Amino acid sequence: MTIDPQPSAAQPSRGLRKLMLGLAFAGAFVTGGLVFSGATLAAEGMAMHEAMGGHGQMHVMMQAHIDKMLTEVAATPDQKARIHEILKGAMGSMGPMHQHMAAIHGDLHRLLTAPTIDRAALENLRAGTIADVDQASKTLVGALADAAEVLTPVQRAKLGTLMAEHHAAK
Repeated sequence: MTIDPQPSAAQPSRGLRKLMLGLAFAGAFVTGGLVFSGATLAAEGMAMHEAMGGHGQMHVMMQAHIDKMLTEVAATPDQKARIHEILKGAMGSMGPMHQHMAAIHGDLHRLLTAPTIDRAALENLRAGTIADVDQASKTLVGALADAAEVLTPVQRAKLGTLMAEHHAAK
C-alpha cells in the first residue's frame, strides 16, 4: 500500500478527517441530536472522499440524508429551507479551514523531514492547529444549535427516536 505523503489541498488529511468526525459527533450530541445523522454522514463522507467523487458528492449525499430525516419528523418546507441554509452557511465557512489544514500538513512534513527537528516550531504549528479546530467546532456547534431551534421539541424528540432506532439496527 502506498501512502501519499502530501494530500492535495482539496483532500483533508486522515488526522483531520478523524478530528472532524469527532467534532461532528460532539456537535450533534451537544445540540440534542438535530441532524446527527447528517453530521455522521458528513464525517463518513470525509472518510470516503476519494471514492465518492469529492466534496460536491459528499454534500449532495448529506443534503439528501438530512432531507429524509426532516421529512420523517414532519418538518415543514420552511423549516427544511431554514435548516439547509444554516448548515450550508456553516459548511461554507469551513472551506478556508480545510485549505489551511492542507497547508499545515505541508509545514508538518517539512518540519519532520528537516535535518534538525525544530520542536518549538512543531509546538507552534500544533497550537495553531488546535485554535483553528476550536473555531471550526464553535462554528459547527453554533450552526447545529441554530438548526435545532428551527424544529419543535416534538420534532427533536422524534428525531432522537429515529436515531436510536437507526443505531440499534447497526
